[in-house]
Amino acid sequence: MGNILQTAKSGTVDEETHTKLILRLLQANHAKHAAFVAESMSNDNFKMSLKKFCEILMSVPCRCDVEDAKKLVNALCPLTKVVEHSDAATAGYFTKNARLLLTEFCEESTQILERIAKRPPAATALVATASTWKGGRLCLSTKPQVGPDGVTKIPTPMSCLQGQINLDGKRILSGGDSVLVRKYVSPPKAIPQVRSFESLPDLSPEAADMYKETKTMGDDNTLAEKQPPHPPPAPDSSLKASATAFVPKAPPLPFAPRPLDAPEVEFEEFEGIIEFVNYEQTEIHINLDHGEVKDIIGEGWSVDKLANRVSFSRQVGAMRDLLEIVDPTKKAKCTTNPAFRKILTAGFQYSEHAEPDEIDANKGGVTHLNEMKRSSSFAEGLESIEEEEVANLCAEVNGGRYEHVVRNVTRQFNLNESQQRAVSATLERRLSLIQGPPGTGKTHTSVAIVRGLIDIGRGPVLCTSDSNTAVDNLVEGLARAGVRVVRIGRTEAVRQDLAMYQIENMVPPGCTKHEAYEAQIRAVRYAQAVCCTCAGSGSDFLDRISFSAVMLDEASQVTEPMSLVPISRGCQQLVLVGDHKQLPPTILSREAELGGLTLSMFDRLVSLGVVPYMLDTQFRMHPALGKFPSDAFYDKQLKNGTPRAMRPTPIGFNWPQPNVPIVTSQRTRQTRWKTTTRIRIPTERKQS
Repeated sequence: MGNILQTAKSGTVDEETHTKLILRLLQANHAKHAAFVAESMSNDNFKMSLKKFCEILMSVPCRCDVEDAKKLVNALCPLTKVVEHSDAATAGYFTKNARLLLTEFCEESTQILERIAKRPPAATALVATASTWKGGRLCLSTKPQVGPDGVTKIPTPMSCLQGQINLDGKRILSGGDSVLVRKYVSPPKAIPQVRSFESLPDLSPEAADMYKETKTMGDDNTLAEKQPPHPPPAPDSSLKASATAFVPKAPPLPFAPRPLDAPEVEFEEFEGIIEFVNYEQTEIHINLDHGEVKDIIGEGWSVDKLANRVSFSRQVGAMRDLLEIVDPTKKAKCTTNPAFRKILTAGFQYSEHAEPDEIDANKGGVTHLNEMKRSSSFAEGLESIEEEEVANLCAEVNGGRYEHVVRNVTRQFNLNESQQRAVSATLERRLSLIQGPPGTGKTHTSVAIVRGLIDIGRGPVLCTSDSNTAVDNLVEGLARAGVRVVRIGRTEAVRQDLAMYQIENMVPPGCTKHEAYEAQIRAVRYAQAVCCTCAGSGSDFLDRISFSAVMLDEASQVTEPMSLVPISRGCQQLVLVGDHKQLPPTILSREAELGGLTLSMFDRLVSLGVVPYMLDTQFRMHPALGKFPSDAFYDKQLKNGTPRAMRPTPIGFNWPQPNVPIVTSQRTRQTRWKTTTRIRIPTERKQS
């Protein structure tokens, strides 16, 4: 910070100085001041690269106010001509998604901080010291326990690291997590509130003494000046009064001033990122965003996990890699087919895609977008397209026809007609949408598609999903089909019966750290399919590997920015498997939800005219149950793969219509459930 101020005083404030100042202010949790600096950049017509802008987004602290964060983005958005983009479509697409991502991240952080504030101080106090692992880092450790002999010190693992699982069954802390390091500070004792000295006996002796001392300190608070003694009566007075008449009665005292509103529990707080956890789980090494390690050394510290910065940073990084200005003289970092960039940004060159607060007539927002559209210098093959062209670009033949591969896959997996059409389309098209209603064999078809992609030379195939459960289902199906599969992800998130496919278990025993890393890289290169979550596909471990084919399962439940993470891994052929008639992605921020973050890439492509290949035969529900979703959601196209004769009506219950085993039952608090050998029914029921 000192170097930055020195540069500012010398009058040589340039783009780099502004950028560094914004980053330092964000690290110190001064987003409002960072927005002022960004506005100064806009007023002085300074420029900033997209890479630097993404670095600023990734540096937004978890304790940042969402409104201050939005002001910062608005000050640097393309409409103010600060961030450099190749064209108006890229500018509009990136700005909208960056704002939605930041809003969701701040909302997640706010909810977590509210839960942290309600917790009592940590039961286990940690000791803060300077890290010996890497200079400038903070080391939090537990106090060792004294052994039975009174001399030996036994290391104590941290409770927040044991098993990596908390009470809710979720992971607590590991490398890369954002954490809040805090220390309890005892608040000052509040002055008791009384009306007069007569109420002092009702107080504790300590409180009464504190009040008396407070009232008798200072010239203005001297009781003698406020309460002069009453003059004695004359000697010849005939007044007969008790002794109490000569003792002056103190008038009521004013209320003691209330202290300023303050939290019941006060903390010293520092935000940072975990860089290393030792094997014994007794130490955490943290890179602080602000503050000096020497000021934190001592006992009484606790640590809490903040919002998922890793996932947020990987989404921002994926947008940067896909939308960054391409320099034809240099080797591109992202090898993804440029056609996907056109598909993503189609239509965003027009101002109606900008949010209302993004259009400022005084700053010439709409005019600037139109100027970018007319005057931008496009790299060859990166020209923006209209929304009507998206469907044709997705349907372009990708290498030829593969009827023989489709026949082999159909015979191996016993596919029905709709599943066979889906496999055939995905092998030939650049981008395919596979719509799988419940019970139509979506996972089975996905495994068949991966087998077909491998047979035409597209391996290794990157298979992803937003949930670990869906990824594990893919791993199980691929392994059963004889595919060499590798599972990448946190150990605690993978099913135990699939541990043999984890990348960590493919390292020979006795290897050094470097040898283990090389062994894992070889395992991934040798694999035919690599399975991980969407966020996991952004791991640094996969930077050296490019995947020409990417499959995204449950694509309709994944936000579009999260879908970009696997696509940015060199994708040439993309398969999205999902069902836009089912649940949308889960979003915490109401504002981000209304802004369009719940609109998945699958849904948006359908709205742009890309027709999905629907799996039209379901095998899960009774035909009577399957009729309603078929009529209500799938235009009566959903067929039943199991005949009614093979689904007999369960016995043990008096069905209103024996041929239709459907009944609506209303359960109340007094409802008692009776169990029969075939079905469980309530004793109180309402039939309809």
